Amino acid sequence: MRNVFKVLASTAALAGMITVGATSAQAESQTGNLHYTADCGVKELRMAKGSYDVNRAGVVKGSNYCEYQFYAKKGQKVSAKLVGSSDLYPMLYSENSEDLSNGTVTLDKTGEHTIRVLQPRNQARQGNTPKPYYLTVTIK
Repeated sequence: MRNVFKVLASTAALAGMITVGATSAQAESQTGNLHYTADCGVKELRMAKGSYDVNRAGVVKGSNYCEYQFYAKKGQKVSAKLVGSSDLYPMLYSENSEDLSNGTVTLDKTGEHTIRVLQPRNQARQGNTPKPYYLTVTIK
């Protein structure tokens, strides 16, 4: 009978530890603890009516990157400002990818476009340190 109580007590203790761990993991994810993964936020860049800017915050680790999509027309101008690690940069990803940290890019087609926040291969290989950033994309 004592063995039954010991098994029940240890099972209850284990279940309690699992519940506490799951609860703390949920709380950490809700408070923004990123657990060293590539967390990019909402992938779609959609401006509010009358606005030209949209912001995203994220974290890049190693060779991972964050990708954002937006719709724009030919001739519109896109720029991106990235605050965070100097190793990261925003790229307008296409057949002729362009670095948006160098200034404004005029779009050559109407349709879906993609911006990637990434780091050069050398920095990506040097370690898996999470690099947080704050991105502001302007489309006019």
